[in-house]
Amino acid sequence: MKINSNPKLGEKILIVIGGLFIAGIVAGILGTVTGMASLVSYPILLATGLSPIVANVTNTAALIFSGLGATVSSRQELKYNKRDLLWILPTAAVGSIIGCILLLAFPSGIFEKIAPFMIGIVAIFFIVQPHLKAQAVVGSLDNNPSVKKSFWSLLAILVIGAYGGYFGAASGIFMLLVFSATQGIRLTTANALKNVTMGLTNLIATGIFIFFGHIDWRAAIFMGAGFIIGGYVGPIIARRLPEKILRWIIIIGALLLAADMFYSAYLK
Repeated sequence: MKINSNPKLGEKILIVIGGLFIAGIVAGILGTVTGMASLVSYPILLATGLSPIVANVTNTAALIFSGLGATVSSRQELKYNKRDLLWILPTAAVGSIIGCILLLAFPSGIFEKIAPFMIGIVAIFFIVQPHLKAQAVVGSLDNNPSVKKSFWSLLAILVIGAYGGYFGAASGIFMLLVFSATQGIRLTTANALKNVTMGLTNLIATGIFIFFGHIDWRAAIFMGAGFIIGGYVGPIIARRLPEKILRWIIIIGALLLAADMFYSAYLK
């Protein structure tokens, strides 16, 4: 009735809904392929008029759907690495809880200042990583090594999980960096493990934000519908890309995200 009595308002609502849905598809693909969904989804949520903190927690809630689609689509890559998730997921989950508690207690401004430089360093590491692993045996889906379990990898996953619960932006690419550091592991397998792990951390964070944060569920659901599609399609695209091309997509995406966050933190 309201839409019929006010056609212009109805058109604006449909445009916003359509924009959130399309942004969800694009961000879902970008997130599952590179770990940088927020490069698209977060600015779109801000453009709808949400405050930064509401946009942040709403984005986290919508990303659950991306993780769901990616988990279903990544079964092939996870075939030989399911056992890795038995220690990765609990570690990341504890980190996510810690990060959410910190977010509710302290502002996230400090991460907005240092995140661009951290992401830039990750991009540089992905550039030099093939040279560091020159002697590594190239893995395959039929013979894929497990993610190296050590004190440092556990600590890294815990810290990244906390960072994801606290600030969120680019946490996926940091997690991808940890998983891809194992010699011989395929980048697509590391990416699949990242997608499942980040899906869980986003789910936990959303569960906490339900009680303490301010989630705009309408925006989260409309964007989440797109995220399911993008999250499912992303791993299929990554599976068909040569690893060298996939690596450079990740590098370029990381540099773009670092530049965007640097602009927002220092120049805007």
